[in-house]
Amino acid sequence: MMLVELKNSPKAMEALEASMIVSITDGEGRFTYVNDRFCEASKYERSELIGSNHTIINSGFHPIEHFQDIRETIGQGQVWKGEMKNRAKDGSEYWVNLTIIPFVNDKGEILQHVAIGTDITNRKQSETVLNQTIENLRDIENALDESSIVAITDDKGVITYVNEKFCEISKYNRDELIGKTHRLINSGYHPKTFFKEMWETIKGGSVWRGEVKNRAKDGSEYWMNTTIVPFLGSDGAPRQFISIRSDITDRVKAEAELAERTEQLAKARDEAIQASLIKSQFLANMSHELRTPLNAIIGYSEMLQEEAEELGESIFAEDLGKIRKAGSHLLALINDILDISKIEAGKMELSLETCSLQDLIHDVLTTIRPLLEGNGNEIRTQCIEEGELNIDVTKMRQILINLLSNANKFTKDGLIQFDAYMESRSNVNGYVFRVRDTGIGMTPEQIAKLFQPFTQADASTTRKYGGTGLGLAISQRFIHLMGGEIGVESEFGKGTIFSCWLPVAAEESSNYALPIAFDAIELEVEDAEEVSILLIDDEVFNRELMKRYLARTGWTLAYADNGPEGLKLAKKLRPKVICLDILMPSMDGWSVLASLKNDPELMDIPVVIWSMTSDRQLGYTLGVSEYLTKPVEREQLIRVMEKYITERDDHQILVIEDDAATTDIMTKFLRKEGYSVIQSRNGRHALEQMSKSLPSIILLDLMMPEMDGFQFIAELRNREEWHNVPVVVITAKTITAEERQILDGFVKNIMLKSSLDYSYLIAEIRKFIEFAKGMQEED
Repeated sequence: MMLVELKNSPKAMEALEASMIVSITDGEGRFTYVNDRFCEASKYERSELIGSNHTIINSGFHPIEHFQDIRETIGQGQVWKGEMKNRAKDGSEYWVNLTIIPFVNDKGEILQHVAIGTDITNRKQSETVLNQTIENLRDIENALDESSIVAITDDKGVITYVNEKFCEISKYNRDELIGKTHRLINSGYHPKTFFKEMWETIKGGSVWRGEVKNRAKDGSEYWMNTTIVPFLGSDGAPRQFISIRSDITDRVKAEAELAERTEQLAKARDEAIQASLIKSQFLANMSHELRTPLNAIIGYSEMLQEEAEELGESIFAEDLGKIRKAGSHLLALINDILDISKIEAGKMELSLETCSLQDLIHDVLTTIRPLLEGNGNEIRTQCIEEGELNIDVTKMRQILINLLSNANKFTKDGLIQFDAYMESRSNVNGYVFRVRDTGIGMTPEQIAKLFQPFTQADASTTRKYGGTGLGLAISQRFIHLMGGEIGVESEFGKGTIFSCWLPVAAEESSNYALPIAFDAIELEVEDAEEVSILLIDDEVFNRELMKRYLARTGWTLAYADNGPEGLKLAKKLRPKVICLDILMPSMDGWSVLASLKNDPELMDIPVVIWSMTSDRQLGYTLGVSEYLTKPVEREQLIRVMEKYITERDDHQILVIEDDAATTDIMTKFLRKEGYSVIQSRNGRHALEQMSKSLPSIILLDLMMPEMDGFQFIAELRNREEWHNVPVVVITAKTITAEERQILDGFVKNIMLKSSLDYSYLIAEIRKFIEFAKGMQEED
């Protein structure tokens, strides 16, 4: 009747149409009428809606039970009221506050349904935003409670709330804190003016920030980084204060430690300056003290060799030749060590002179050809016909001979190409000297180790090919001193190319000398974008302390919290100084330091150790009594031999040594003493000999080609019948703790060749043979 009355009242119908979303469906739920507001909300045309049902605007948001409830309610002739989320024709969604009224006939049958609704989309969106905001506030509150120490006080400073972290650090229960003021945890450290300034700030409505030292219930003291925020009432006056704190006790303690550490660094700097002066004096003395006796050894051995040849003493002449050759080799090694030491101390000088390119190349090739022929290598050259350079001729000759010698050493029955040609770089005229070989080549990992003093591609290369690893390091520094560059390309198994470029007129570099690490800290930054110090440290408070200490110096600071990131930044920024912590996770400071010093681009950057740790030498794990190195001393070797060998003729001694001169000296001495000696050049050859004849004792070198001493020991362990053969290691190698563990339990003694006493060695051999004999008698 109401609708009939509304239809008879045009004004009422107009108001309904204008304000409400109206639809009428028949008893089967099909639309028979929709108003304009319905079409506007659904974005469907009236013709598209009439005859269809509500599924056309179903959003899929409500579950099936929602629609079942609607059908049951109106099916019973009752009005249904609720909220419905619909989907418009363009896919957009909208919310409707809906009332559905069923109309029934006299028989109680439903003839139609009238649905009247209002659009509540904006309200629902506001509710969603509000709920999300409330949820975010809860998350923020939880995060704050978990991460910070929180307290709330009223406008008088009386505590009304504290979180668990406040209780944990103060060691008071919540009941002991609520209703009290912060005087309860006052340490007495700060003056009254400190708190007066704090109170005036927050009472004035401003935020106060600072560091406060408090005292816990048990009397322990702790430092807090504190922020106090006032919350204002409608009158503009603070109604409560929220304090948010973080524990900085460790950082404050570190400040005191750093102050002490800084004082130690200053003292170490002074000592380093003094050590540099002593090093310079030492180098000057070493040049004379080492070379003078070696020159005498070489000169006298050459003179005696000539006399022995004249007298027909061929054996003596051969031995004297070996002495002269060994002395010359030792002199060359000492010269290399003195050269690299002078360069690193900034004492290397250049003697520049003008030379002919053709004369330089001719001298180098004349020197190198006999070495090439000895290795079966062919050399080809392609050089420009004429040219002049203003360089240090002696050092340039040393560079080229070193590059060609390296190519020859790592190439067998192959081809070496030596080229020289002009090339300009950065508008500077110069020459490129290029050496290409067809030798063993290098991997990228091996290339990364080049140009480092005392370093070769890897340990196996050193054992097989020899050398100190100084040649390339010296060559690189000489080239840099003359203003040039050196580079390398290589492919493993196919060969290597070394190229060095020098300007036509070399200029002596004034800034190549390595500075003392502590002096570098005092450098002033000339360019604002230049990084003075790179700090590599995983502790955040150390960075903050470094920033604070450098604030007034004008230096720039970069930092990394781990080793790999520090290495990346060092390459990118090229700082003047690297400050390095030792105790860091994943990659400690010693590993970072090794990487820095093995990188040609970074090795000259001074490094200051920044750590509380000290490097203590690991104790011996093998439990041996002797350790001897080359050259072997006769008397000590005798004592070792006499300990283990009683009846010399009944026992064979197997000498495993790849150095021919050392083998000959030991063999001659042992045979002179009446021992039976078998020689072996490496571990593999020794195993073949042991299969034929079992020795009474083995004298073993560790560093040998094909099979070294460690591999030989491993093979001995695999053969039960060889377990009782005593092994005495005689080596020039410095044994690491890990290597001692490898030898542990199998090697009877380790002797260094530099202090070897032959009589002591004989005594050691006798002792082990007597022990072995006793074991056999017991069996």
